[in-house]
This record gives sequence, C-alpha cells and structure tokens, in this order.
Amino acid sequence: MIQNKSSTTILIDGATVQSEDIMLIQSGTEIIPGPDREGHLSYRFEMIPAAERCEKRLKISIDVENAKCGICLNIWHDVISVAPCLHNFCNGCFSEWLRRSQERSTTVLCPQCRAVVQFAGKNHFLREVVEDILQADSSLRRPKEDVAVLDSHALIQSNLIISGGRKRKKPHLAVDEQTSGLELSCPQCGLGCNRAFCGAYWHSQGVARIDSHPLCLYDTFKPIMERCITRIPLAAHETNQYEQDITERSIRQLGRTLQDVISEWIGKFDNHEIDRSRMPLNHAEVITAATHICNDCYDKLVCFLLYWFRFSMPKYLLPPDASEREDCWYGYACRTQHHNEEHARKRNHVCRPTRGTHP
Repeated sequence: MIQNKSSTTILIDGATVQSEDIMLIQSGTEIIPGPDREGHLSYRFEMIPAAERCEKRLKISIDVENAKCGICLNIWHDVISVAPCLHNFCNGCFSEWLRRSQERSTTVLCPQCRAVVQFAGKNHFLREVVEDILQADSSLRRPKEDVAVLDSHALIQSNLIISGGRKRKKPHLAVDEQTSGLELSCPQCGLGCNRAFCGAYWHSQGVARIDSHPLCLYDTFKPIMERCITRIPLAAHETNQYEQDITERSIRQLGRTLQDVISEWIGKFDNHEIDRSRMPLNHAEVITAATHICNDCYDKLVCFLLYWFRFSMPKYLLPPDASEREDCWYGYACRTQHHNEEHARKRNHVCRPTRGTHP
C-alpha cells in the first residue's frame, strides 16, 4: 500500500491519486510524483526477494578426555576458566580449591600447571560444548546428588580477579589411617608431582582411598629413597630404544644393577651434584630423596638420572658398538631420532645440543 502524503496529485501506473489517498501497489508499479510525466522523474517499485538464509553447522570432533575437570576427573559442570594459563575446571571443584588455597597461602596456583592464577570466570562457550557432549552420550551425566554438591560449593558467579591476601598459618590436616599419621600439606605443597589430580592432596583432606583411580592409592605414593626400579622406563632417553639398550648393556657390563645405579645417582642428586634445569618435575630445586612422588613422576626422575649417568660415562666404558658413534648435533632434542631408525642407531643422542636454542 502507498499513501500520497504530498499536496499535489501523483500518478501510479497512469492512475491519478489525490492527496491523502491510498492505493495498492505491487512489484513493477510505476510511480510519478506529479500530475503528469513531463518535468518529473519516474520511479518503479520492485520487491527484492529476501536473501536465502544458509545455515551451516560446524561439526567439531572432541576427545571427551579433553572436556574433563582435572580435579574431579569428570566432565565439566558449570565450567570456568582460569587465567593466564586458560585451564578449565568445574566451578564447584575450583571454588573449593580456591577456598583451601587462600587459607594456606597468599597466592592461588592452577591445579593443572601450578601457574599463579590471577583471574577466574565462567566459560559460556565451553558450557555449550559440554551440553552437546552430554546430549550425544547421556552416560556421562552426573547423578543429581553430585551436581547439587558441586553447585553448593560454586563461588564464581561472575568474573573474579584473584589477588594475594594476608598469609595465614598453614593448618595441619589429619589423614586417614592408611597414611600411618603422615601429614601432607597439599594443595600448594613442595611435592614434585606435576599432575593435576593428586592423591596426596585428597589424603591430606582426610578423603579415603578411591580405588577407581590408581593415583589415589597410597601404595603408589612414596618417598624417592624408598622406591625400587627393575626396568628402564619407556620414556628414557627421549623414548630412543637404541639408547635405552646401550644404557642397559652398559650397566650389565659394569657388573651392576639398575637399582644400584639409580641409588647412586639419587645420592648425587640429593647432594646437588647434578644440574636440575631440565628436570621434568615441579619444584625441582627443593626435591630431596625424602620427597614423596607418585609412580609416574618417579619414572620421570629415573629418566632424568639415567641421562646424567650416561652423559658422565667415559666412552671406553660403553659397549664397543656404541663407543665409536659421533654425537648428534641436536643431542637429546633431536626430532629425527623418533622417526629415522638408522639415525637413532648411528648417532649418540645422550648429549647436549650443539645447534638450536635448547638448554
């Protein structure tokens, strides 16, 4: 519909339309804003069809393990992100971590990487991702009782800036009877373990063992000095099996056992005779033979000590087929050793890099 709001008549498809009159128009209608064609422009009304809406959904494949909270090991609930490290946790889980951390320290460390947390806030995008995952696999949904407990602990309702407060005296927390009275002051402890899920932490909170997760078993958490080793870890020498075989044969050639060698080098480690800059554990400078670590972290420590055992060994003590090998330019950091067996076998990789920027 069109209404003539001018004071003069107009022409619509040749028909006269008086002032204030209304006329029906359609696509292609000619409109002349005057009583005749002469001296006036001609307009043609066209209906432009609405653009077709093309809605595309991007399909993303995600490993459910990457959508789990590092504290409770379940899929995120009311997910929050912390900064600057950008790790993600359940709101309730992190809120409880935050509360306990602030009772013991002036800073709050990320449960995943132990970086200092400065900010925490809800992640609405990941919350939608979680909903899609739960729709695809309803077995991942938590019982309503568990969700209610998490919601009761959740403190983060808006963006939260976390700053250091007054340092409080660290309380001694009782542990269950299985720990034989040992007191472990987690979560911000001096332990070397770099896992987000820490069995020692839950023991320190008086939580009984959880057999569904092996890291909760107290039997796997011992002082370094009380541990035994009978095999070279698969991760030793950057997973180079040729170097692992050479190390194993070198130990036998010396008439010793792997346990003898590791015990000796733990002593050197305890006396700070070893450069710890490449040690793959947290709080490297304060770890001693009495430090409690889990099985996985003990394997990392053994790999670290075996590097120094081999690095310090004179070539004449190596097996004959290994003593004449030249060092790889890139040493332990060489990437070729992982996909080129001939290179891994022909060059020594238990050495420092002489090229690149590696320490």
